[in-house]
Amino acid sequence: MKLYRPKSFRILLLAAFSFVALPLLMALASSAYFMEKMATKSTKAIFSSAGSARESRLLLEQLVAQERQARLYDVLGEPANLLGVQQKHESIQEILDRLSIFPFGEKEKKQIVQLKAKENALFKIISDTNKNNARKDALDEYKELNTLCREIETASYNLMVQEAQNLHQETSEYQKIMFWQTFLLFFLSIVLISIFAFLLIRPIRQIDAGIIRLGKGDFVTPISVSGPRDLEFLGTKLDWLRERLAELEKEKNKFIAHISHELKTPLASIREGAGLLSEEVVGSLTPQQKEVIKILTNNSRVLQKLIENIVNFNMAQARSLPPPKDMFSLEKLITEVTEDYKPILMANHLDLKTNLAPAVIKGNRDQIRTVIDNLLSNAIKHSPIASEISLIMKRAGNEVVIDIVDTGPGIPEDERTEIFRPFFQGKAAQKGRVKGTGLGLAIAREYMTNHKGHIDLIIDKKAGSHFKLTLPIEDKE
Repeated sequence: MKLYRPKSFRILLLAAFSFVALPLLMALASSAYFMEKMATKSTKAIFSSAGSARESRLLLEQLVAQERQARLYDVLGEPANLLGVQQKHESIQEILDRLSIFPFGEKEKKQIVQLKAKENALFKIISDTNKNNARKDALDEYKELNTLCREIETASYNLMVQEAQNLHQETSEYQKIMFWQTFLLFFLSIVLISIFAFLLIRPIRQIDAGIIRLGKGDFVTPISVSGPRDLEFLGTKLDWLRERLAELEKEKNKFIAHISHELKTPLASIREGAGLLSEEVVGSLTPQQKEVIKILTNNSRVLQKLIENIVNFNMAQARSLPPPKDMFSLEKLITEVTEDYKPILMANHLDLKTNLAPAVIKGNRDQIRTVIDNLLSNAIKHSPIASEISLIMKRAGNEVVIDIVDTGPGIPEDERTEIFRPFFQGKAAQKGRVKGTGLGLAIAREYMTNHKGHIDLIIDKKAGSHFKLTLPIEDKE
């Protein structure tokens, strides 16, 4: 099942706010519900407890008034007193009926029923004119009725206290419920915030990563953006830009290849002509002319080196098939490279310390030679006069490791992530004796990648640069 994708980033943002606000609204609605429920129960409890206390107090007053009328009737025999007893009897019965609906305990309910029955029996005796002697004895029962009435009154006050305690207990329970409910809803809000934050940030990070890769010259890795449709559309545009830049990169490499090839022909003629002049084939030269020929020869050599580096780098990037590989002795190759640099090492009093373990690898001899040549050239370029350069090769399992260390100023921290970028030259690039082109390390990395190896800059506390080359003993294809 395919998940729903919003049409725009704005809709996703609004949905995020809505879903995050939903638990908070639920918490507010729940709090309002509990508050209303507690208010209703509080009101009901107050009216119930106050009503029972009022009715029990009124019952006692009516019972006392009935006893007074009954005793007057017993003494005076006036019909008015008997009418007063009857009125109080009706009032007492109504009060007892109202008291019976309050939430008393079983004991209090039985007392109400008992009081109602005894008061009713006593009224019948008092109102019977033929029972004068029994009336006198019956009046003594008011004492028991008053006792029952006071017990009911006490129970009413106890009911008030009990209602208050129950209300307090329910309030505490509601507080616990609201606390845990709020906690769970808050946790749900955090989860929703995390989910929507991921959904909002993920496409932005994908776009940012794609732009960074384009900035670093990676035109191979496709750019894919998942999220709202407008951001996905932006991702497709970025991928189109990547493909376009890749095409332009290929065109640039072709252009460089053609220009470099065209430059090599007249440069060869210039070098050949300078060689003929330096050999005085066309006649003898003055010392000043010889100096000019020397300058011309040296600069044509530098120009040839620059063109070769450009061509090599262009070929390394434009190559679609892996280079041909053969088995060869790596220590012999390194020895050949170091022999070429003996004159400049002697001229600058540089001591090259080598320790080469025997190793035979399968690879492209010319590419590995170029890697060693470029790194050794950089080490000589940045090493001070009368200093030491070390070149150590050792085997480590199925790999061979080459360390090239100089004692120069080293690579500044802000340039360490840029040194493998094509045409990058650091602040000290123009201070060396062997002039660079800014392509040496870029070519070295391309060639090491072709051999499934890697080149690393080792950060040492000591001054100088330390490059480590790692190559497999056998190239597994």
